[in-house]
Amino acid sequence: MSIDLSLIIPAYNEEKLIGETLSKVVSFLDNKKFVWEIIVVDDGSIDKTSKIVESLKNPKVKLITLKKNQGKGAALKAGFLAAEGRLQIYSDADLSVDVETINPFMQKLEKFDVIIASRRVKGARIRKHQPWLRENMGRVFTFLTQLVTGSQVVDFTCGFKGFTKTAARNIFARSLISRWAYDAEIVYLAEKKDFKILEYPVSWVNRKDTRVRLNKVVLESLRDLVRIRILDMQGRYD
Repeated sequence: MSIDLSLIIPAYNEEKLIGETLSKVVSFLDNKKFVWEIIVVDDGSIDKTSKIVESLKNPKVKLITLKKNQGKGAALKAGFLAAEGRLQIYSDADLSVDVETINPFMQKLEKFDVIIASRRVKGARIRKHQPWLRENMGRVFTFLTQLVTGSQVVDFTCGFKGFTKTAARNIFARSLISRWAYDAEIVYLAEKKDFKILEYPVSWVNRKDTRVRLNKVVLESLRDLVRIRILDMQGRYD
């Protein structure tokens, strides 16, 4: 039986929320008439994330376990390359973008190749903001990404994006950035391959207490943004 939707959820040490997240998502999808699968990619967690996923014993919820932490970019690549759905969406494990956003994304993916959830286009709503410093660092990252890559996308880092199967395979088979600038690489590859892209306004809420050190993110993001251009000049994306 062909699969209509693959939902990829990368997870790293998410034992506190992965059970509730999957309960919400499965409950939502169980009411749909289309065929679906959920792929959880455990990015080398050292907690009980994988055990909680396995305990569901739901054949539609599949688990990929990376032996060591490699970064969300690597987790997404593993998930998308394993996905079989005609349409493919990824969501952060904390559901900062409501699961019901799957509905309009699937509709839009009938006309577009890539849908990017955005908190910065008309119609978007932020119900709970990130701390001031983190939110503004996101804006700085967007500016630098636009500067380095030439993209006009206004929100690279929102953790909810959709792809046709063709676009997903094309993009993630070529992706090489494992950590902080993976979002920028995804968009860069989508634009490089001339896929039809839509930025879609979403309702977003900051839900998770972050464990990320900002100084490390800034330095590694800058390095990886430059690396994207170097990789392209070397022909690594061709």
